[in-house]
Amino acid sequence: MGIYDSGNIFGIRIYNFNDDDFANTLYEQKYNVTMSYTEKKEAYLFYTNLSNKNNIFFKIYTEFTSTYEINNNENFMRWSPISLDLFLEKFSV
Repeated sequence: MGIYDSGNIFGIRIYNFNDDDFANTLYEQKYNVTMSYTEKKEAYLFYTNLSNKNNIFFKIYTEFTSTYEINNNENFMRWSPISLDLFLEKFSV
């Protein structure tokens, strides 16, 4: 039992935190369908062109399903944090 993601990526958010600990979104794209090769490449190129890659964080917008009775067992979408290594694996296509 639990909450499981589908592995499909529908969006990406690249962000950092400003001095007040508020998230500062640097790049965000969200789609109604899974991201294409070109869309993933655009996000990757944005990241590689950043002059300062310190304290950069990533979230993907993905589909989840639950075995609990949340939303009557229907799939739902949400932002989920990922590591730099996973970002590079999924987006340096």
